[in-house]
Amino acid sequence: MITDILDLGEQTTLRGQVVVVGSGIAGAEVATHLARHGRDVVLLESGRDRFDPAIQALNDVVFLAKRHRELDPDSYYHRYLPPELRGVSRVRQFGGTSNVWTGKWKYLQPSDFEPRPWVPNSGWPIAFDDLLEHYRSAAADYGFGDLEAEAQRAEIVALRSTLATSGLKMSSFYWEKTPTRTAKRFGDEMRQATNLRVILGATVTELRLDEAHRRVTTVRCRSLEGRELSVEADAIVLATGALEAARILLASDRQLPGGLGNSHDLVGRFYTDHPKHHTGTLRPGPLARQYASELQYAPKPRFCICFALDDATQQAHQLLEHVLYLKPIYETRWDGLGRLVRGRPACRDGNGAIASYRVKFVTEQVPHTGSRITLGTELDPMGQRKTALDWRFTEQDHRSTEKILDLLTQRFAEAGLGQFEFGDQPPTLDNMTDAAHQMGTTRMAHRPEEGVVDTDCRVFGTDNLYVASSAVFPTGPSYSPTFTILALARRLGQHLLQTTPPTSGSLQLKSEIDDATAPLASTPS
Repeated sequence: MITDILDLGEQTTLRGQVVVVGSGIAGAEVATHLARHGRDVVLLESGRDRFDPAIQALNDVVFLAKRHRELDPDSYYHRYLPPELRGVSRVRQFGGTSNVWTGKWKYLQPSDFEPRPWVPNSGWPIAFDDLLEHYRSAAADYGFGDLEAEAQRAEIVALRSTLATSGLKMSSFYWEKTPTRTAKRFGDEMRQATNLRVILGATVTELRLDEAHRRVTTVRCRSLEGRELSVEADAIVLATGALEAARILLASDRQLPGGLGNSHDLVGRFYTDHPKHHTGTLRPGPLARQYASELQYAPKPRFCICFALDDATQQAHQLLEHVLYLKPIYETRWDGLGRLVRGRPACRDGNGAIASYRVKFVTEQVPHTGSRITLGTELDPMGQRKTALDWRFTEQDHRSTEKILDLLTQRFAEAGLGQFEFGDQPPTLDNMTDAAHQMGTTRMAHRPEEGVVDTDCRVFGTDNLYVASSAVFPTGPSYSPTFTILALARRLGQHLLQTTPPTSGSLQLKSEIDDATAPLASTPS
């Protein structure tokens, strides 16, 4: 069932087996998976059914270095969204940031999990094979195309082979016709479930520990209107983004100075995103004309491809994994006449003649401790300390961006893909925007001296607190993290099934726990 916190009594206490914080891709996946398997779940969401600017303001960040992009109702880049969400990178609304997501699904590659000696703090403590079954099951359940079969399609194999001779590589992603919005996908199921209770308008303010400081016993919440709620559970999952997960851990510092999972001062550190530049163009060459149908972006759903320097080049020049995307820009009547006058051959796909390709250049970032999230002294409307973001880059980041752009320009021309035109503003980290791919603030590691969560996504130093989001990514190559977030959520869901026994009961208020026959009601404990 779905309930607003205002429909509960003052200072209500709920009890469930698992508390999930956040209703986005990860939170909805974990919560519904556990509920289907007989677990009692409480899902807490700060937002409500409708977008509320006052609640959204709780996402405000104090920027100490490079800023994120900002709300821009006139932005051309997010025309598929309502004006109040264009440029927004995090959303406090039922469904979370899935409400603004574009719907691109892509595996990480096996090499993305491996350490690279020239990239500090690189490598995951798990391998690609640890997530492969979860990638596959999610693709089947959500109705995605088969990325593994697509990689073996004859045209893709031929193009990949041709690019390899020029030191380039390519990979595919699946683009949904209608992006997954968890409020729509899971809304009816959540409303009908008797063992899953969704509480809207409930912002987590603190996690409380037992006397031994090992187990989280209570999740404390409050609404913008001042209504308070406590939820007790055997396991707690922070299925929020990298900024909010770090904020909750750091804000829970009354029992442990510095916050939960922070004995080595690593919560909030290693923050990364994918700086991107999307105003360049590519004048198509013969190879682009030959494979124009593979570069097509519409109609969706469809498979699309992106490009990068091959692994050998990255290693030889000690570079990061920067990725380039091409979007067809179709000819106008005057474009076509101009092409004929100049005697240029046409570049055509299934949608028509292509004048050029818009180039989106997306960069990986070196994870380092100086790029971090802290809590500032400024308070939000609920009296909570605001998140302060010090998003910083290393000299290696700057050098890698410049070198990769030079090499991609050279090798695209050599391969016959075409010529780049960036005008007087070529991509630099200074003029790039974020990609809303916040990662790394509770990074996964083998030991607490190296990260915040273990390979089961459990916060070090706790017995029952988990993080399910890109916050746990140790590194992230330059494409959408969403499929890997979903795979990690599925993997965590299976782990929690093994640690929490099924129950035939339904969610109860604390005052009703001793009365198994009492109906669920919103009365104070």
